[in-house]
Amino acid sequence: MSVDDILLLGRVAFVVALYLFLLALALLLRRELRVRSLVQGERAPGDLLVMEPGESGLEAGERIPLLSTTSVGRDSANDIVLDDTFISAAHATVKWNGKGWVLADSGSTNGTRLNGKDVRRPVAMKPGDVVEFGQIKFKMVEL
Repeated sequence: MSVDDILLLGRVAFVVALYLFLLALALLLRRELRVRSLVQGERAPGDLLVMEPGESGLEAGERIPLLSTTSVGRDSANDIVLDDTFISAAHATVKWNGKGWVLADSGSTNGTRLNGKDVRRPVAMKPGDVVEFGQIKFKMVEL
């Protein structure tokens, strides 16, 4: 094997290593950006549109912005506070997982319904779906 052959192999190995490094860097950046988009408290691409406000003090037609994880309930620690006797302190959670919405009841007394059906375990939710917390009705809408 001549010196020229060894130099050629060294150059090829260097180029392969460089491309592997760039690929690893691209994958890490992609993962970091995906995780960054799901940071708690960050605005998510949807709103709840008030359809029937019940006794909550909300106005019909009002849009309530959703976060990547939004807690709903009567307690002031929730992201969406619904001051209504049919709402539990910690009623439900709405989460954006980067691909879609997930609605979960938090063990509420009067239940959570999606399109008229009781939510007993986390369920997928999409724009246009009607969500009921106690007697308050919302429609899920995109930004």
